[in-house]
Amino acid sequence: MFFIKIYIRNRRYLMDIIIRMNFVNILECYRMEQDILQILEFNEIRRMLAQLCPSSLSKAKAMDLQPSSEPRIIAEHLQETEEASICLQKEISSPLGEAYDIIPFIDRAEKEMILLAGEFMEISSSLETYQKMHEYFSGERHLRYPILEEKASLILPLDGLLNRIRQVFDDKGDIRDKASMKLSRIRGDIETVKSRIRKSFRQILHDKDTALYLQDAIITQRNGRYVVPVKEEYRYKFDGIVHDRSSTGQTLFMEPMISVRLNNDLIELILAEKQEVMEVLRELTRQIKNNSAVIRKDCHIVSDMEFIFARGQLALAMNGVRATFSAAGILDLKDARHPLIPADRVVPISLTLGKAFKILVITGSNAGGKTIAIKTVGILALMNQSGLFIPAAEGSMMPVYNHIYSIIGDDQSIQYNLSTFSSYITQLVSFLPYVNEKDLVLLDELGAGTDPIEGAMLAQAVTEYLVNKNVNSIITSHFSEMKKLAYELSEVENAFVEFDKETLSPTYHLIIGVAGNSNAFNICRRLGMQESILNRAVGLQQRSPFHNMEMVMNHLNEQRKELEQEKESIRIIRQESDRVKAQLQEEQEEFLLKKNAILSKMREESSDIKRNLRIQAEKIIRDVKKASSLDKDAFMKHVGTTRSAIENMKIPESRSKRGLVANEIKRGDIIYIDTLGSNGKVISVTGKKITVACGVANICVDISHCFAAEQLVKMIPQKISHQKKNVSNLRHEEVSTSVNVIGKTVYEAIPEIDKFLNDCIMAGVSPVQIIHGKGTGSLRKGIHDYLKTLPFITDFRMAEPQNGGAGVTDVYFN
Repeated sequence: MFFIKIYIRNRRYLMDIIIRMNFVNILECYRMEQDILQILEFNEIRRMLAQLCPSSLSKAKAMDLQPSSEPRIIAEHLQETEEASICLQKEISSPLGEAYDIIPFIDRAEKEMILLAGEFMEISSSLETYQKMHEYFSGERHLRYPILEEKASLILPLDGLLNRIRQVFDDKGDIRDKASMKLSRIRGDIETVKSRIRKSFRQILHDKDTALYLQDAIITQRNGRYVVPVKEEYRYKFDGIVHDRSSTGQTLFMEPMISVRLNNDLIELILAEKQEVMEVLRELTRQIKNNSAVIRKDCHIVSDMEFIFARGQLALAMNGVRATFSAAGILDLKDARHPLIPADRVVPISLTLGKAFKILVITGSNAGGKTIAIKTVGILALMNQSGLFIPAAEGSMMPVYNHIYSIIGDDQSIQYNLSTFSSYITQLVSFLPYVNEKDLVLLDELGAGTDPIEGAMLAQAVTEYLVNKNVNSIITSHFSEMKKLAYELSEVENAFVEFDKETLSPTYHLIIGVAGNSNAFNICRRLGMQESILNRAVGLQQRSPFHNMEMVMNHLNEQRKELEQEKESIRIIRQESDRVKAQLQEEQEEFLLKKNAILSKMREESSDIKRNLRIQAEKIIRDVKKASSLDKDAFMKHVGTTRSAIENMKIPESRSKRGLVANEIKRGDIIYIDTLGSNGKVISVTGKKITVACGVANICVDISHCFAAEQLVKMIPQKISHQKKNVSNLRHEEVSTSVNVIGKTVYEAIPEIDKFLNDCIMAGVSPVQIIHGKGTGSLRKGIHDYLKTLPFITDFRMAEPQNGGAGVTDVYFN
């Protein structure tokens, strides 16, 4: 870490150190920096990590975890933790497996001490885990987890050794018959001898004469030899050797003479088997020894990986984030939580240090959270510099401190006969001469434990000293002089832990920018102090020169609360406004899409109508040519006029969305407003708001909805009437007065009816008949629905019964 390490190579080098430096102060500084881990409870973080580590080696690494002061090393460790946490979240499987601390087994193997079967099984499981971890980060994972892949690539899988162990042992840890050819042969011979023994014993058990001598017809073992239970009174009649006697003495366990040689052979084979097993284990132990260096290296790499994944698990468990590194020395914690306080009880704090100010003075009531605040900062700094994620919100920023000095809590020294104040000052003077701008100092209740006036002056002097040395510091205090100092020095800022006067209890919220009071009287009242004593204390307080300052601070705190409430109300209103705005914008875009779709469909339908009219007009012109009595010049002029009118019929085009800027629009201009779908005359221009006269109404619109006006084609009524008058001269006999659509569907009948009605209206024929039949009535209904849409039809109704009734519809034109 950033702790002082002294390497003593020889006595002369040691003497140089003692001469050049104050050796006592160095040792005291080293002791304090070691104590900081205990003061800030970093050992608890180590224990939490150790519980997440699967092997004893990785647990040891967790308990030896030390913060670093090297930004490069910290960044590498944080990257390892980040990759591990991502892997644990996103991957289905994990590279971790069943690994053991096999270093003691390797030590024994190097001393040529034969390992036991259980030890070989643990080595086998560990080698399998090493192999799995080596292969885990291949493929696409190589790109997602580059640092972990680089570490895993250093593992050297020992496939040959692992296969040999699997060849020797089965899954239960028993040595296989095929562990060696000799062992396989010996075990085969053992089975053969056992079979012959069982056969000979079966003959004895089934022999009628011998069966009378036996207590039970069973075969058992005594001293490794097969025997049968013989009744004591027949011991001399049964030919065999006694190996044991029952507790009652009524049964003797005797080995028949017929199987003595076979049992002797079996014993020899069993001894040969044990000897061969030892040879197999010795040979396997020798292979472990030959690969001991690789196994040691792999074991340490895997324990490192286990430790990294334990850090990833801790990050997920704490809902932690990776702090952003600040090279400028800025500390900016957002919703930071103390990692040792349960999640359902911890109150997050947010604070900054090293940017607008270098020293933060925290005031407020006792048991209000001041000490927790500085402990939170300290332990999160240690965690960050140990490669751990911190329990805080995204965007939290932390620098790398060379040293962290902290004095927190009552540290009386009985051994050196030191009071609380003396012990505090002893610790303070041990590091004050060495602090600089790259350190962090955390001081709890600076100046307490002595005369209040002298303590306040001492606290102010120490604070000014830290300001002059540009040291990042957080100090808790109850002194009004310290609150006042923050208003005098720009490098110092006030903060306080909030106190709820209604419930007479702290809220543990840290508020930066305002000093708080100690609320001593409120706390005493909550704890049951007599009211008469409190009233006297209040009276004495009012005589104090700092009483007005406390009132001002209370007033400032009340104003801050009101501002915070207003700020929260404005934030809620703004969120709602943004939501409504986004909703309206979405609805507007949807409306424009629908509008464009409708216009596009109308243009298509208009094109079809124009094409049909052109065809019908040409037919009319041909008919007129045949029957017209006009002279040639007048007739041709009339035909030309009719064709021009038809050709000049315009279909609305897609309007250009070229908007107009304010300086282009002048009063009196004619512009097109897309939200109204019509032209209007500009009345006035005010910034981006345009007042337009549309018909009888004046409307104010945004400039984004104003576009260049389009020329509208106007039809000339007299030409149309003249055309109609001429066309009406068509002879009636050339136009049919009825159309028959019986048997057709509505979609098939409508086009034919449409053409029929156009011919009739051009010829001036009225009424006309549509013959559709009665049937189910669906065709009649569809035709009637269509007739309702035609503006040139005056009326339509079913024909008289004698003319077809419900099967015929009479249609009347204007």
